[in-house]
Amino acid sequence: MSLSAGQGPLRQRMLAKAIGDVFMYRLYGVEDFANLVVHMALEELGVPYEAVFLDEPAGALKTPAHLARHPLGLVPALETPDGVIFETGAILLWLADRHGGLAPAAADPQRGAFLSWYVFTNNSLHTLSMDLIHPYRVAGDALARAVAEGAHSRLNERLMVMEAQAARRPDWLRPEAPGVLGLYLSMLLRWVKAFAYAPDLAISAQDYPALHAIAAACETRPAVMRAAAANGLSGRFFTAPEV
Repeated sequence: MSLSAGQGPLRQRMLAKAIGDVFMYRLYGVEDFANLVVHMALEELGVPYEAVFLDEPAGALKTPAHLARHPLGLVPALETPDGVIFETGAILLWLADRHGGLAPAAADPQRGAFLSWYVFTNNSLHTLSMDLIHPYRVAGDALARAVAEGAHSRLNERLMVMEAQAARRPDWLRPEAPGVLGLYLSMLLRWVKAFAYAPDLAISAQDYPALHAIAAACETRPAVMRAAAANGLSGRFFTAPEV
């Protein structure tokens, strides 16, 4: 259950009354930024939330109010009953543990394997994707092409490793039940195809059949499609993204 930030206080009071004492999460983000995957997870969980889209070009990420949510003025940030949580990986894992169903529980024998590949995705694939998209942030404009080429090479190496794991179809990473890891990987596959620093450095999900199958399944899930639409996306937004 979601509420658009633009629907006004009366609508918010009505919805709050309708859901009783259930906490309504508030997700802060920018359209088609990393908050997209958190948005998808909230929809998959079916929990009440409000998506608040900030005007990044107007400086909304650097206001005192948002810096209180994220010390670097980034997104996503999620208001929860335990306070504000920031960082994509932290939010997704917290939601999965809080509500269940999107990742193995702490006592599940598969938890260790899931955590290994989840942190691999967050620490390696996500970081390298950002280097491919924004290489100038690493070493300035003069070396941007070299940084992007290095990121492209390392990303392909690591995607091959992830592809082998996805091909084994563990319970926590299957097209029919992608969980937070499948959602996360699908978003990253969108990024490395649609937003690479140069067109010749774009990486296609089709080069990785098992990962492509997960992304293709995700982009047809009703919950994912609702979150995507709220972020201005439609069509094959993971497997054949258009910018």
